[in-house]
Amino acid sequence: MSRALRRLAAFMFCFVLAGCAFRVQESHLVRPMPAPPTDLDALRAAYPAHTATETRIETADGASLYQLRLQRPDARATVLYFGGNGYRIGLHAKFALRAYEALPVDLVLVDHRGYGGSTGTPTIAALQADALQVYDALRAETAASGRPLIVHGQSLGSFLAGHVADARTLDAVILESSMTTTEDWAAAMRARSGFWTRLAVRGFDIAPALRQAGNLEIARRLDEPVLFVVGERDVVTAPRFSQALYDATPLPPQDKRLEVVPERGHNDASSSPQFRAAMLALLDRVERD
Repeated sequence: MSRALRRLAAFMFCFVLAGCAFRVQESHLVRPMPAPPTDLDALRAAYPAHTATETRIETADGASLYQLRLQRPDARATVLYFGGNGYRIGLHAKFALRAYEALPVDLVLVDHRGYGGSTGTPTIAALQADALQVYDALRAETAASGRPLIVHGQSLGSFLAGHVADARTLDAVILESSMTTTEDWAAAMRARSGFWTRLAVRGFDIAPALRQAGNLEIARRLDEPVLFVVGERDVVTAPRFSQALYDATPLPPQDKRLEVVPERGHNDASSSPQFRAAMLALLDRVERD
């Protein structure tokens, strides 16, 4: 999302003299981003407690989704992780592992279609369909173990995690660096831009696929334990948006939690002692069901 923010700000600057509405398109948020293969030997050396395995899921429209599974013998749950815009396992698996290395969970990472080791053309609708397929396949595999399956989405990935939570009843969901709506995000970016850009860009023309996209309406329907996580210094999806999502969630206090992590920004809120403590509390909560 931070890379998308920089691209969109640059496009907005081009409209300074035009005095018109700026069109926010899907390509501003998702576009193919290949990456080098995952260095499994390096990961295994850095995280010897985990067993790393590569797998793939084939979609009905011919895309092939790359997964990396990281298992440990003391796991109490499985976490399915959807990264943000620009997240690619070959480059960024270490960041998810850093967040989870001290937590007793198996971790399943997925490259969005068109990203990293996955093929296909990314669109919001396609990413949502892929997220459901990945979740359903993993749920079928883990059902026999009786262990909880938790879905964690960061930034763009939080929209996919929210979509899965809206379509399925999960053991729990983690929404990190999330957003209410595309319209709120665009308005926040305009507010952060320079004076001349704000003067020139009178509004936004949101592409139909993105209108009201986000987690606000989904939060109002959540029926599983949820952990909202956001960095105190996040300037892309500011803490007030996670607060709005938390407030909109009609769950009792014991089933929802908002963790605003001090000294953290958009991409590192989960790499913190606060997240680990919140995650252990969430594990205790879902194991009681």
